[in-house]
This record gives sequence, structure tokens and C-alpha cells, in this order.
Amino acid sequence: MKHSRPGFATRYNDHAPAKLNDDMIPAINRKPLDANSNLKEGSLDARTAAAMAKLAAEHPAPNILVNPTPSDPPKVLEPGK
Repeated sequence: MKHSRPGFATRYNDHAPAKLNDDMIPAINRKPLDANSNLKEGSLDARTAAAMAKLAAEHPAPNILVNPTPSDPPKVLEPGK
């Protein structure tokens, strides 16, 4: 018996799982791992740390300016305000 569903390759028996078609694989999984990378394929924590370091290098945190001598808040002379 033929089993077919959109996005999956046709399968002819119940013993093998259906494989996704090439156009249905998520984009994050289409990109192959760099050949010169020292990360292992199954090391998700190491890949995540490397991706976060790359993101931090590309987009550094903004500089925050702090006033070293803040002034007093304005005085309100009208009641209720």
C-alpha cells in the first residue's frame, strides 16, 4: 500500500518512517556544518555557545551613558500635582 502526505516522500510499507522532501527541511538544518569546525555534530551546547559568541561579536551591546552628577528633580509648587 502506498502512503503519501504533502511534504513527505512516498513510503510503501509501515516499517520505514517517512522522510521529508528536500524542500520541506527547515532552513536551519539545510546548512551543513563547517568542514574546519572543531565542533562535533551532536554537541548542541557547543554549537549554541559558538553561535551566541558570533552573534555577540556581530552586534555588540550599546554603550550606556550615565550622568555622574545628576541634578535635583524640579520642585512642584502646586498642590495635587
